[in-house]
Amino acid sequence: MRRVIWLLVLAALAATREAEAQPTAGPIPAFVVDARGSLARFKQDPGIADALDVELDNLPTRGLGLTAGAHWYALRLRKVTFGIGGEAVLARDSATFEDTETGVTGPTVTTRLSAFAPQISLNFGRDEGWSYISVGLGSARITSERDDMPVADTAGRTRMLNYGGGARWFNWPRLAFTFDVRFYAISPRTSTATVPGYPRAKFMVLSGGVAFK
Repeated sequence: MRRVIWLLVLAALAATREAEAQPTAGPIPAFVVDARGSLARFKQDPGIADALDVELDNLPTRGLGLTAGAHWYALRLRKVTFGIGGEAVLARDSATFEDTETGVTGPTVTTRLSAFAPQISLNFGRDEGWSYISVGLGSARITSERDDMPVADTAGRTRMLNYGGGARWFNWPRLAFTFDVRFYAISPRTSTATVPGYPRAKFMVLSGGVAFK
């Protein structure tokens, strides 16, 4: 995690220096929309495995999905632009455990994540490309269930904090390549008669895609 933070800081400094070296570049645009493919690194929790009566290796670890966001850059200072916006992420993964010694195949377990949060950001650079760090507080729904024993009801949403950063490079007038590294901390969910509980979850989501201004 410390390495990722240092990389984000270095990217921010590099973008700032590049912008200073290009006096013709303009300020960061007023509005940007992102669309990215995502990889969520789910953790294998012993409590979830026990609740589902499966082996720990039966829990998914790499959820593929989509991330979409929109940001408005409301306040521009000399080297820092302050932004507000929001971001949503959807991801899922399935895993089937197989004992290599006995050849016995276990049940298929599917983990799903949906989350949304408003965000505030600090942005460093110019309109041709900039890096950023951001944080958001919103809600999320994460569930793990066996395909042969699906959850009887829809799980409730719990509080979620996300923080991280990334960069955007506008090699075309309106279109950019963008990447993002984000950490999620999701509050635990209590069990009900129809929906099992879920422990506190912390994991990382990597995403890359395009941005439009």
